[in-house]
Amino acid sequence: RGEDLAEAAQEKGIITGWGWGVHFTPAESLKHLVLPVASHSFCKAEYNRGGSTPTIDDNMFCTGASKYQENVCFGDAGGALAVQDPKDGRVYAAGILSFDKACAVRKYAVYMKLSAYMPWINSVLRGDSEKSASLRSSVMSEMFSRQ
Repeated sequence: RGEDLAEAAQEKGIITGWGWGVHFTPAESLKHLVLPVASHSFCKAEYNRGGSTPTIDDNMFCTGASKYQENVCFGDAGGALAVQDPKDGRVYAAGILSFDKACAVRKYAVYMKLSAYMPWINSVLRGDSEKSASLRSSVMSEMFSRQ
């Protein structure tokens, strides 16, 4: 669905993953965290300070640490943050975890905002155009040629 998140610190999402735990060791079982959606401006300021890369743009959003000061870590990237629509109760993937500040408790994790890419994703999945069919074909050919 990939709808936009409201810019509200009270909004939360759930992410699951096999990333490292609080003792910086690989997870032995699938874990999940409830994380608050963070202020875009605070997160952007944190990552864009001092010209460090990567930078945060409007196609991204951030989460902070859990109420127990836990956060995503090595191995969690690529996982989806699931949120619940307060209007109808449906759960949807709002973003895909891209990167974080090395498991930092008081820092932010950064997600690719699915709503920004849904038109492209739908066009590729549905094959709405010759271009998307050609893209799928070339990507699949490239993937299989590497095996």
